[in-house]
Amino acid sequence: MQDYNENVRSLIKVAKELISVADKGHAECMDENCVSLYGLAKDCGYRIRTAAERESVEHDAKYGKASLAGARKRAAG
Repeated sequence: MQDYNENVRSLIKVAKELISVADKGHAECMDENCVSLYGLAKDCGYRIRTAAERESVEHDAKYGKASLAGARKRAAG
């Protein structure tokens, strides 16, 4: 059984990093163009994170949270 959320979790991690970089960049920006760029990056990060979290919940509902743990136990046992 595969972990259906492995790549989704990676996207959530990347999105959080994008938001963090955008916050740091916004705090250090020197002109109006940078403010727009970091605002766009932050918006994209939030959109990606929201979509990935929703997909993760859908996977859990469809395949079950315990499906991966059960598969690992069966493979080890």
